[in-house]
Amino acid sequence: MRLLKKIRAFQKAIPKTPYRDGVLMFLYYFWQERFTSAGRAIISASWVALVLFIVPGAILARLFFGLLGGLLFTAIFIRDKKPKLKITSVSILPVRENETASLHVLVQAMKDYPSVSIDAFRVSPTIKKRATISHSIKAYETESIELKLETSHRGSFVLKKIVALVPDPLGLVQTPTFYNGSLDFLVYPKRLQVRQFSFLTKGHPGREFALLLMPSTQRGVDFSGVRPYRKGDSVRDIDHRAFARYLKPFTKEFTVEQGASVVFVLDVRFSSFSKIIFVEKAIALAGAIATWFNDHQILGRFFINNQEIDLTRGEKIDLVMAALARIETPRFKSSEPPGIWSPEAFPMGPVFAVTLTPNASSLIQKQIVVSDESGGDDSLLYYEPSEEEEVFL
Repeated sequence: MRLLKKIRAFQKAIPKTPYRDGVLMFLYYFWQERFTSAGRAIISASWVALVLFIVPGAILARLFFGLLGGLLFTAIFIRDKKPKLKITSVSILPVRENETASLHVLVQAMKDYPSVSIDAFRVSPTIKKRATISHSIKAYETESIELKLETSHRGSFVLKKIVALVPDPLGLVQTPTFYNGSLDFLVYPKRLQVRQFSFLTKGHPGREFALLLMPSTQRGVDFSGVRPYRKGDSVRDIDHRAFARYLKPFTKEFTVEQGASVVFVLDVRFSSFSKIIFVEKAIALAGAIATWFNDHQILGRFFINNQEIDLTRGEKIDLVMAALARIETPRFKSSEPPGIWSPEAFPMGPVFAVTLTPNASSLIQKQIVVSDESGGDDSLLYYEPSEEEEVFL
């Protein structure tokens, strides 16, 4: 079973697209992008008729080839060479691995078009496109058209060639109108949820993590403001100054005093090809643990290898998921050699790590090693996520 996983990982490591587009790739893209499915079928049939054309006495083949060639020539001649269309905006929301995303495109027409569809050319082979339903657009109107994208692998994808397509009256040739720009499409790791996390507070190394969780059950001590009195509020929390000023009761509010938060580390560096089958599992597990930390309001800083991810520019969990999506899928080994975790900025809280091999850094209090091995102690746990969506640690 493990050998089969290695073979599959080796297949995924082989590039699916060429590094540079040559003449053959240009012809392939032209074939896919400028002809409809019916047009491609006509061209394929005409090649068969052309082969039979040279056979003596194949009168029907000659007639068939002439008919197909005439249809294709007519379609090319009568097509709208410069459609009066404009793509005004495009948008797409991040999704999880194996989920379906929706690309929304606003198309504005300068004249009536009975059939307009959208597409995204030259996307990653891991993204499958569903056929879009053609829309009719009247002159000077804007239509929202949707394209469904089925994902199979997390990642950060750039949609460079988003187009609106107008087919010719025969439905054989299509003329694209390109969107002037590109769109970043993020696919987060697959959805996992931590149901049990007893390893976090287990033993002496878990005391600092336990202390972070304790304040959530205590009454706050830091004054944050007042609000109108509600039935059941403690009398000792009534703000007498506010009561004297407004002649109605107000209750003081306090926030929980928080100490240092968890410093979370994902170390996906490896040197042995045998570890490649655990990279995606480690990334998915890191996403689940980061969500658990965030839900318990103890997620502080986040590192991928030795690089800190800035979590001050928005919602922390969204920034973590975006960083996980952008991790480059390794080919045969990680781009950075493995080593002891040594960040530039010293951590100001307990450090929890998800690694592929045990990290000997003295800064790490707890770590989970994603591996098919078993065992460990209070500070280290060998764990391999299963295919189920729930995680018990």
